[in-house]
Amino acid sequence: MTTTVDFQILMTKDNHSSAMANAAIDSAIDEIKRVTQVFSEWEPGSEISAINKAAGVKAIEVSPEVFRLIAEALRISELSDGKFDITFKSAGKLWDFRAQTIPDAATLQSAVMAINYQHIILDEEKQTVFLTKAETQIGLGGIAKGYAIDRAVQIIRNSGFDVFYINAGGDLYASSGGVSKNSTKDSTKRWKVGIQHPDETESLIALLPVANGAIATSGDYERYFEKGGIRYHHIIDPDTGYPADMSRSVTVLTSRAYLADALATAVFVLGPEKGITLIENMPETEVLIIDKRGQIVSTLPHLSP
Repeated sequence: MTTTVDFQILMTKDNHSSAMANAAIDSAIDEIKRVTQVFSEWEPGSEISAINKAAGVKAIEVSPEVFRLIAEALRISELSDGKFDITFKSAGKLWDFRAQTIPDAATLQSAVMAINYQHIILDEEKQTVFLTKAETQIGLGGIAKGYAIDRAVQIIRNSGFDVFYINAGGDLYASSGGVSKNSTKDSTKRWKVGIQHPDETESLIALLPVANGAIATSGDYERYFEKGGIRYHHIIDPDTGYPADMSRSVTVLTSRAYLADALATAVFVLGPEKGITLIENMPETEVLIIDKRGQIVSTLPHLSP
């Protein structure tokens, strides 16, 4: 994860000190680095790499942590009709956004045949993961960053701090201690989280109050290039292998960062209509969508410009 991570901690107790806060942040950073190593398909020695290398050949025994996150990724795939799919890597690896190259259409179409979360077989008793197709590859970039934030949150809390936020490139968790998520009395204690305008980096399209919750945003302005008047970005539609084109930006607010991370991707690919339906069927989850025309569609009752 090459993302800059920002920590802010409010010292609310007499026994808190800047040294304690810095030590907590150092421990959280170490945990983020560990999670990155564990879940990176780019690390040759990671369990994810081992799963990919054994695709179509054999099942790989993994740690409980890896098994749980892959199982959760598959659950979200089911909920989103496969629009969130960690096997997108099969086609996603063909895109090079630094070199600004568009994959050959025939090659991309062939790679799409390998994209299907149902090609992932989990054995809970043996704690194994098996990719049934040799061409299928997995990448957990759409959920592991959120999981890393969740782990960092636990570290900060275990260090005795209740009011803080952790922001990793737009995916964040804001903790307000004992403030009730549904409380209006303590609403002033909520963090204010700005949602960036897709075309104006210095402008905010909305300001969301957040207490003890996670926010993740997926946008077509994060990693992209333009050719022939078309914007090619990194959020791939598993059904086509090409960038999804029904949304400009999707922000999800929910209880856990890994869930917000994955759902933001799912809704971005689903588009506003199906995306709203998905979120409305999930407890304690809200969404703000900027569609391809720049219009806002949201489940949130009140928005601050």
